[in-house]
Amino acid sequence: MRFECLRMRPHDHIGWVFEGEAGFERLACPFLAEGAARGERLMFISESPRSATRARLLNHYGPRVIKVARTREVYGESGVVDPAAQRAVFAAALADALNAGFSGIRVAADNTPLVTDERRLEAWIRWEHVADRFMDANPVTGLCAFDSQRVDVNRLRHLSTLHPLSAAADPEPQFRMYSEAESLCLEGHVDSFAVAQIPVALDALPPGTDVLIDLERATLMSRAPLTGLRRLAEGGVPVTIYGDRKALDALAADGLRVDGPLRTEVAEAPALVTGA
Repeated sequence: MRFECLRMRPHDHIGWVFEGEAGFERLACPFLAEGAARGERLMFISESPRSATRARLLNHYGPRVIKVARTREVYGESGVVDPAAQRAVFAAALADALNAGFSGIRVAADNTPLVTDERRLEAWIRWEHVADRFMDANPVTGLCAFDSQRVDVNRLRHLSTLHPLSAAADPEPQFRMYSEAESLCLEGHVDSFAVAQIPVALDALPPGTDVLIDLERATLMSRAPLTGLRRLAEGGVPVTIYGDRKALDALAADGLRVDGPLRTEVAEAPALVTGA
């Protein structure tokens, strides 16, 4: 889903592209205000928060409600994120917030310095999958922001595939890959490149995570991704293609035969509501 404005709720995970430091602050402030109104503890994270911004946020919300931090204070000095360690950092922050009576945590983070080279990007991609699963399972709301002045458009487009939600003005990804109800879900135009990203995600997620492709939200672009999915299933990854009978029949009509270890699940037609 792509948003023109922020109406975020617990478990939501959005990627957003901005321009310049002031652009991030303009983006983060209404997002944090939403969280404060919901009784959430707030986190504002940037490479080097401006002193005026820090003072304004702390004066407005108070240090009990908001933490203003540098990127390296939260994600480590190297900028190469360790997914397991980073999950522990946010799990501790969530536990502390809940114990203090907050309803959850809301994190606005300028993550630009964490994707500035290939090593950092590879680590960040793995962390995004872990973070997405963490947010899906806990009362956490995340805004991952990237500066278009420092990150090229192709990298931004790749980063957008890792978020269930994005801004309407951001580069539109060909596909999305995210956690939902403990499954790894793919939507959009699923081609060979998209399928090739699945092992990277599964490597970061708990063992036994299944892959779900809902044909209401996804399109298999050719035989090639189906072949890739079949190979994953043959290797022991539970892969399910879900859709109504018409959608599954359309696959067969296009010559995209679902067989072997791939599982299919037919969506039940919605019950008709009758009344007097």
